[in-house]
Amino acid sequence: MGAEWVATLPVSRFHGVGPVTAEKMKRLGIETGADLRAKSREFLDRHFGSSAGWYYAIARGEDYRPVNPNRVRKSSGSETTFERDLTDPAEIEAGVLRMVDDVWRWCETCSRFGRTVTVKIKYGDFKQITRRRSQAEVVATLDNFQNLARDLIRSVLPPTKGIRLVGVTVSNFGEPPADREVALPMFAKEQAA
Repeated sequence: MGAEWVATLPVSRFHGVGPVTAEKMKRLGIETGADLRAKSREFLDRHFGSSAGWYYAIARGEDYRPVNPNRVRKSSGSETTFERDLTDPAEIEAGVLRMVDDVWRWCETCSRFGRTVTVKIKYGDFKQITRRRSQAEVVATLDNFQNLARDLIRSVLPPTKGIRLVGVTVSNFGEPPADREVALPMFAKEQAA
């Protein structure tokens, strides 16, 4: 499935393809992974030199960089792609709050809380922006998390064009205040009611 997914991506999303290379590829008729995969190794060698092998492999979903399964997690996030481009602020905000709920479940389950909340917005034309806010203390309650995410998404509402995807991430982990009562995940909803 990797190669099929890669075929749909704009080349500017590939690791190692910066703005200058993406523009050069565009001039050569290469705008997606499928366009890149259609080019021969010789063509890529001629136009991209020592990077040709990398571009040839990633267009086929091949990446042999080692995976480090023991790395320290620096963030947790969730995102959703809408079935259609949304322009209604209430629908967009509801999507963000669903992502907050997903991330919050992870935070409580893992007892990991961050100081920084980021909201990612991708428009129907694939333009992507982020809005981020940090605070001195960790986001230690669901209400605080919801309010931060809501303020961030409201900063771009109403949208000038349709929004296709939203995501929410928490990062910059730290310790929750000592006086914070931690609800067991199975009772968290009951206590919130």
